[in-house]
Amino acid sequence: MENVSLMEMLDAREMRCRIQQQLLLSYPKTLICLTLNIPGPVKVLPGVPDAFEIGCRRIEAVLLERRIPLLHSEAVREKTGYEAFYCIDAPPDSVKALMIPLEDQDRLGRIFDIDVLRTDGTKVSREELGFPSRRCLLCSRPAQVCSRSRSHSVDQLTAEISRILKTIK
Repeated sequence: MENVSLMEMLDAREMRCRIQQQLLLSYPKTLICLTLNIPGPVKVLPGVPDAFEIGCRRIEAVLLERRIPLLHSEAVREKTGYEAFYCIDAPPDSVKALMIPLEDQDRLGRIFDIDVLRTDGTKVSREELGFPSRRCLLCSRPAQVCSRSRSHSVDQLTAEISRILKTIK
C-alpha cells in the first residue's frame, strides 16, 4: 500500500480531466467515468483491484442488457486510484438513471463513484433527475454534509471501506 501525495492526486485529477476531454472530442456522445471513493493518502487498499473489476463488470452488464452501444472503453490503474471510461451512444440522463442503482444496490456499490458526462463535459447529477443525494457511509446523513464538515476521520472512513472490501468474494 503506497501513500499518494497531494501533488500526485492533483496531477491525477488533471490527467482524468484531459482523458475525459479527449474522449469527448473523439467520441462526442455520453461518457461514463468510474472511480472508487477512497479517502486518505492510500488509494489502492487491499481489495480495490477486485472492487474496481466488479464495478466495471456491473456497468458493462447494464450496457449489454440495455443494448447500449459501447464505442470505446479504457482503464487507468495507478497508485492514485483506478478509473474506467466508457464512451457510449445513449442519452446521458437515462444513462445516469441506470448507473444510480449500481451505486446504491449494496455496500460495495456505495464506494463506486459513477459520473455520467454530457458531450459538453458537464456531469448529470442525481438531484436533477429527482434522485436523493448520496448518503454517508457511516451515519447516513447526506455525504456532502459530512464531507464538508469533516464529521468523520479518514481513519474511520478507511476502516469502514476496508470492511466493505473484505466482503468481496
